[in-house]
Amino acid sequence: MTETTDNTIVSKKLESSTEHAKKALDAATEAGRVVGDTAKKQAKVAYDTGREHLGAAAKDLGDAATASYGNVRHKAGSIYSDAYDRAHDYQSGAENYIRENPLQAVAIAAGVGFVLGVILRR
Repeated sequence: MTETTDNTIVSKKLESSTEHAKKALDAATEAGRVVGDTAKKQAKVAYDTGREHLGAAAKDLGDAATASYGNVRHKAGSIYSDAYDRAHDYQSGAENYIRENPLQAVAIAAGVGFVLGVILRR
């Protein structure tokens, strides 16, 4: 009878250990699922945060480029206006010189034309 009792005890202990092993496996599976879900949530939060920051950085770069373009445009307009005024002043000065000294102006023009003709023939 001891042998039967021993077999019964062994059988119950095996069933019990199998049940505990199944519960441990279920708990490990659940823990893996929870860890996976948590990792997914954290990854999504990190992705969304990174995306927001990249969007803000792109907007800031665009704003900086727009401001820089406005500065460059303003400076270029100022330089153009200054160059236009100087050219107009030189033109007015040249016209006045020609009106006051017509013979000298013709002689200078003929000399410049002669020098250019010699240079361009070569």
